[in-house]
Amino acid sequence: MNLAALPDHNRINDPLWQKLFYRYRHVITPLRRNGWSTDIELDGLIRADLGDGTELLIASNHPLPVDPADVKGWTVVRQAISNPDQHTALYDSTPDGPQSHHGTSLTPMFTRIDALDACRTPDRLWVSSSAVTPHGLVHSQRGPLEGPGGALARFFDWSRHLVGEGWRLAMAAEQDKVHEPLAIYERDRYVVLLRLTPHHD
Repeated sequence: MNLAALPDHNRINDPLWQKLFYRYRHVITPLRRNGWSTDIELDGLIRADLGDGTELLIASNHPLPVDPADVKGWTVVRQAISNPDQHTALYDSTPDGPQSHHGTSLTPMFTRIDALDACRTPDRLWVSSSAVTPHGLVHSQRGPLEGPGGALARFFDWSRHLVGEGWRLAMAAEQDKVHEPLAIYERDRYVVLLRLTPHHD
């Protein structure tokens, strides 16, 4: 899986920066998958350089907390790097925002982000899951074909849903070291394989 390079600054060796970058990987990795160099500020702001003189700023109704579980929703603003006064609010799922019904779900936020004309990759992917019963029966489902950021965000959303339903993560391939991310979950002798698959014409 091709990801944009890490930011080029000396904070990448800072333990707090590393902690924030790792804890918000579910937001940062889809941005990097879209080809955008992405950073997280120590004051709780994710920045993605779109490479066209603009950047995305992702936060919540307050600066991002150290623990992502405390996030109440997402805000996304696109602004000119050289003139921050030139900006457009793209998304707001915080409690008082117009997309508040989406809460902390990543999929609708990245559907909006993937619609930007700045996405550097034409890839289309889908998330699929296969549930295997103790008797060997298999039930599969597949999400829609979508842009790389949105598909990877859906992968993270489905993973979070499984954990919320009591599934235990048994194995996960590291997202930046494999072409097709996958995770295996177990519960009561049932197994779910979750994967992100590129579309081939």
